[in-house]
Amino acid sequence: MRDLMMKSISSKQRGLRKWPAILMVVIALIIILLISANNLFFYQTRSAADSQRSQVKVPVLSYHSVNSKATNKYVVTPEQFHEQMTVLHDLGYKSINLRQFDALMKGEIENTGKLILITFDDGYADNYTQAFPIMKKYRFTATLFVITNWMESGSYATWNQLGELQKNGWDIMPHTRSHPDLPLLSRKDQTDEMSGSKQAIENHLHRKVNAMAYPYGLRSGKTVRIAKKCGYEYAFTFEDGWTSSDQNPLLLKRLLIFGTDDLSTFRMKLQNHS
Repeated sequence: MRDLMMKSISSKQRGLRKWPAILMVVIALIIILLISANNLFFYQTRSAADSQRSQVKVPVLSYHSVNSKATNKYVVTPEQFHEQMTVLHDLGYKSINLRQFDALMKGEIENTGKLILITFDDGYADNYTQAFPIMKKYRFTATLFVITNWMESGSYATWNQLGELQKNGWDIMPHTRSHPDLPLLSRKDQTDEMSGSKQAIENHLHRKVNAMAYPYGLRSGKTVRIAKKCGYEYAFTFEDGWTSSDQNPLLLKRLLIFGTDDLSTFRMKLQNHS
């Protein structure tokens, strides 16, 4: 009986001696898990911060006509336009061209937070007669997306006017040949609209074309693929918002400026980064 009791006690003692070792293993596992969780949290936080730093956001303004006869909301009066350009100047904004925009999107130049791309759609003559003198006063330039088949007619600019704008630092880019609803066209006709307008500008102004604006901002997946095949690196939509480097370069947003915007609305659009 005594031997049996001694064996039982010895067995219990061995079991008790195992507990410190087991406890040490458990503590070690907990420490490892805590370190791993902390490292994961740090990595995720750092990755989010790096992503935030590497993402470039820039305001790209979208205008159409600058005219004292405001026939629709897309027409901004010269007085309104002058006030808006004055605001940009007083806030310290510097306009950029498409070459600088490209470098900014690729992180090749510093984003000061005061860079802005100003664009006009359609190619109205008043962009030359009204907007150009005001912008020149503040040393601003713009990108003008023109409907190439409509140049030299009606209220649209001449190729000589476009050439003069280009000499003064403006970029002249396509808004297609005839401003159609691209997604409703066949592949062949979409290609003709986008490639034909690109070729027309290169032939008239002897400058490489690498950006466009979709008519009405409308496009389909096929449209985007055709634009890329035609050699476009950037394409702007009519989707309202700031442009950022994490957007598809062929589906870029712009800040839509309307004749119905008062100065406080204009300022608010410059402050809203969404």
